[in-house]
Amino acid sequence: MKTNLLTIIGVSLLISATAALAQGTGGPGPGDENSNGIHQRDQDRLQTSSPDLDQKRTRMGETLPVEIQKALQDMKQARERYQKLLQDQKKAMAAGTEAERAQLREKLRESLKEQYQYREQLRERLQALRDTLPSHDQLMEQTRERTRQRDRRGE
Repeated sequence: MKTNLLTIIGVSLLISATAALAQGTGGPGPGDENSNGIHQRDQDRLQTSSPDLDQKRTRMGETLPVEIQKALQDMKQARERYQKLLQDQKKAMAAGTEAERAQLREKLRESLKEQYQYREQLRERLQALRDTLPSHDQLMEQTRERTRQRDRRGE
């Protein structure tokens, strides 16, 4: 028992030390001039990464119901359209004049504002939904009351 506990603690320490070393090395620090470029490149890779890599490695995609597979296919197509739109905008921004770039920046700012408003609306709707749902304590009290009434009636 003690041996297993010591082994688990040792492995945990080894993993955390390795993770700390990996985070502390391998790239420029926050004061380096290339850190923003690397950060942007990593962010671009995350946006353009393909989620079907995990699907190909597992059999889960084969065992999903047809509706879910269709929904996944639709999401994949929407993601590809969005990525194509991003690439087109990058090309347009690189090839355009300064006035066109400013106009494109303004459109992007407006779309970000719209997205922010949509998120705020979703938060408000979620809060309203949470307010309408009974709490756990209220549900438990209702259940207790029903049980008491049933016991009184002799059911």
